[in-house]
Amino acid sequence: MLTKEFIHPHPMGFTNTVAYTAQGVKTIVVSGQVGYADGRFGETFEEQAEMAHRNLVDELAAAGAGVEDVIKLNSYVVDLDSQRSKTLSQVKAKFFTQTDQPASTLIGISALVMKQLQVEIEATAVIEV
Repeated sequence: MLTKEFIHPHPMGFTNTVAYTAQGVKTIVVSGQVGYADGRFGETFEEQAEMAHRNLVDELAAAGAGVEDVIKLNSYVVDLDSQRSKTLSQVKAKFFTQTDQPASTLIGISALVMKQLQVEIEATAVIEV
């Protein structure tokens, strides 16, 4: 039997995190986490990257997982260049400290949903239950 859990459903009809469990395995899908928290946008690219990763950690924890359970990570960066790529890698390393890293994709884009946003990350994690 498959069960679905919607983590932090939004009143506007969406959720950033959905977990589904089947045969003792829980798969957690976290959609775009951005550089916004506590009512404000990060002022720099690095600050937004850190905020997005903290938001990801919080969403994973709400579903019973951690970064060590992430098997796939996608990062979307506005105006991607070598400096932003390096900065994102440095920020990611603060959160993903384990030896075995998730499969990752870095995608340069022209814009996100709000013009203030510079980075968005999404992840898939798997845990045994």
